[in-house]
Amino acid sequence: MPRTERRGAPNIVLIQADQLAPHYIGAYGDEAARTPHIDELAREGAVFDRAYCTTPLCAPSRASMLTGRLPSDLGCYDNGDDFAATEPTFAHLLRSAGYHTALVGRMHFIGPDQHHGFEQRLTTDVYPADLDMVPDWDRPLDQPLQWYHDAAPVFDAGAAVATVQQDFDDEVVFSTLRHLNDRARADQAAGERQPFLLVTSFIHPHDPYEPPAEHWERFADVDIPAPAHPEVPEPDPHSHRLRQMCGFDRRPPGADDTRRSRRAYYGAVSYVDDMVGRIRARLTSLGLADDTVIIVTSDHGDMLGEKGLWFKMSPYEQSSRVPMIVHGPEGLVPQGRFANPVSLLDVLPTLLELAGEEPADESDTPVRGVSLLESARRERRGARPTDRDVLVEYLAEGTHRPQVTLVRGPFKLVVCPGDPDQLFDLDTDPDELRNRADDPDLAEIALSLRAEVEGRYDLAALEDSVRSSQRRRRVVAEALSTGRPRPWDLVPEAQQRYVRGDFWDALGYGQVRAD
Repeated sequence: MPRTERRGAPNIVLIQADQLAPHYIGAYGDEAARTPHIDELAREGAVFDRAYCTTPLCAPSRASMLTGRLPSDLGCYDNGDDFAATEPTFAHLLRSAGYHTALVGRMHFIGPDQHHGFEQRLTTDVYPADLDMVPDWDRPLDQPLQWYHDAAPVFDAGAAVATVQQDFDDEVVFSTLRHLNDRARADQAAGERQPFLLVTSFIHPHDPYEPPAEHWERFADVDIPAPAHPEVPEPDPHSHRLRQMCGFDRRPPGADDTRRSRRAYYGAVSYVDDMVGRIRARLTSLGLADDTVIIVTSDHGDMLGEKGLWFKMSPYEQSSRVPMIVHGPEGLVPQGRFANPVSLLDVLPTLLELAGEEPADESDTPVRGVSLLESARRERRGARPTDRDVLVEYLAEGTHRPQVTLVRGPFKLVVCPGDPDQLFDLDTDPDELRNRADDPDLAEIALSLRAEVEGRYDLAALEDSVRSSQRRRRVVAEALSTGRPRPWDLVPEAQQRYVRGDFWDALGYGQVRAD
């Protein structure tokens, strides 16, 4: 029977896209976007206008989000770094608090633990779980490893009838809807409600930019804006390194390539939006909507041609910012827009607050985040954007030294040993075109931010740690690829979900009536 009143701890559905920048969503001001379902959640919920990832790369960003700790704290530096099974995640914590926890889709866990606290994981991952993507900071960037990002997706973008990523996301949404049915069945059979945490994670709009034809055609007559500033900034060694690694310095995309890739990306975003709409509709039809908080976010963004860059790996806003929308029952989730900077670190404390749980002892699990709900309350009480620093790290391929970005209010400082510091005032320069690190008018700000970075990091020691980690993992990866390999990929469990055992009991358990 559908429920009309919220009782107890809410269900939580966290929907994560991959490589989705907020800049390409209608709710964040893009008039070319076709994202009605995400936009509706935004109109009815809380929208955080300045949410940052902790690192613009998939695996370490996700590990960081799950634990509330920075990649450098975890030792998860890149996409080939194992995520320790002993690190408490929000799935562990909510499971201990009485939640049923399930993961569907992509999470890019590296290592033998493919659950990290989730009671159920219903699909395997689209990428391997092995040590296949270990960077090498001793290797010249013009000698890329086989798996490094390449320029080809920009030149090959367009509609596709079938792709690996479409197959995967179609399975993800199917398994998500079926799991929601199963939670309604379990409550019905038990005669009581158990709150659940469901994380649903899609691979789109990650490159290759190959949306279904239906979503490609939605933009046939849409005036998709070109990159506002396609020129490579000077001096900016990191951007030039990324271009060299991907091959864009040797083969820059033309206007037609850029236009086609951006149209394909917008189509892929629309495809994800359709999935969001289907999930929300199923929650409503099962009578779960009034009990459920929905969070929409991503692991990082996509430069999509801005500043001559594509994909992620950059500290610039299109790469390092993510959407952050929280929708839920009135009185539990505030409505409105919030300007103060927040982070993916804040997801774990947010889920704990929603579940009515206290944070763990910080001596054991030094969580750095703040509940998004608490951040919203502080902002409404008058907290300023400068009251909190947000950190973004980059410790993977395309660089040879650690890069740390510190955001304090409108100011953003990027530090990488050997590179000139970059300082941007996002209030007066939202497109990050003017490096003001040597501007005497901002000398005091630059010194303060630099001191904060140096107080938080021993960059030389961090560089030694990253290089040592890369060397160890290369030894292990080579050994594990010798002889008979044993992949760590998840093999989903077979489930008895149809008629097995008692005929009529099986049919009765499976039925969730519309009335």
